[in-house]
Amino acid sequence: MRIAMIQDDWWPRTGGGPVHVKELAIALAKHHDCTVDIYTRALEKDGEQYTDTEQYQSGQVTVNRLGPCTEYWDAIGRMSTMITLIPQLLHGDYDVIHGHTFLPAVPTRVSGLLSGVPTVFTVHGTALTSGVGRDESVLASVKRRIEKQFVLGFDYDTVISVNHEHVDLLETDHEDVRAIPNGVDLDRFAVEAGRTQDVLFLGRLAPKKRVTDLITAFARVADEFPDSTLRIVGTGPKREALEKQVGNLGLSDRISFEGRVSDEMIPQYYASAGVFVLPSVWEGHPLTLLEAWAASTPVIASSVEGIEEFVDHDETGYLVPPKSPDELASAIRLALEDVDRAREWGQNARELVEEQYSWEGMADRTYDLYQDLD
Repeated sequence: MRIAMIQDDWWPRTGGGPVHVKELAIALAKHHDCTVDIYTRALEKDGEQYTDTEQYQSGQVTVNRLGPCTEYWDAIGRMSTMITLIPQLLHGDYDVIHGHTFLPAVPTRVSGLLSGVPTVFTVHGTALTSGVGRDESVLASVKRRIEKQFVLGFDYDTVISVNHEHVDLLETDHEDVRAIPNGVDLDRFAVEAGRTQDVLFLGRLAPKKRVTDLITAFARVADEFPDSTLRIVGTGPKREALEKQVGNLGLSDRISFEGRVSDEMIPQYYASAGVFVLPSVWEGHPLTLLEAWAASTPVIASSVEGIEEFVDHDETGYLVPPKSPDELASAIRLALEDVDRAREWGQNARELVEEQYSWEGMADRTYDLYQDLD
């Protein structure tokens, strides 16, 4: 089976989308002998251009970067690539065209309509459900209308949601909606390292992540755990404001901003952390949650969309209300004081991902979906 996958962002920009597409494509090639062409954008960052074609799984998976090569947020670059790849899709002799949130909706829909090839669209998370803190920009309402058209207004043969909470929303406009969550590379995160009392956040420093709440919470317990450091791994638009917050609290020696770290180092961060904290106000299905689980790292997370359906409170992690630094501080205190209890969360979670969240299992479910399109 020959598959085209479309993903707007790619390395050096990090996030759940590129990881999902890459790992799913490799698993489809490895376990179902699929040939997968991934189409994404050529990107420029810090003066360096990322334009090379990459291959995985003995050449069965190819990542094609299409120009123009621009910074990620460049509007001309974003839209031009989505338009110029349509001829690639029309002449690729594909069995399935599979787009991933959000701009890939356009080439997925257009190429499917013109070619008659079945289309699949994966929604990794959406701001169309109720809630606050999703987008602080002045163009939030415009982006919401565009997103609504892409997610609900276009016809696809099948729509995939990475969580169950969006299924009802999607079923209002689509006949065939499936819930297939993210997976995780179990071997990659099975790393042995001594646990510390460090608190870890790993992810994009964006408004929805609410890292400011984590910093406030850590400040309230820092004196109780003098050997603990809050390690913030990642980059994003909120970094400068977060660094200023840390400086104002006088905690620059206890809270470190690690920036973007290598893929090889990420498992080490999880393996050595005393607890991983995800204080978001919403998620789709966060890969960082699965990565922490695969590393047997105790997890504290917000009881919000995209998280609470996956975490069994006080069994595979500990849930707290969103935007509640006091309760977040209490949870961190619990995890660092009652090490045996926190360790049990991590062990239970590792067993869970082994049973339910391997990429092989997600590829099996996706391949079955493709077969149903025939």
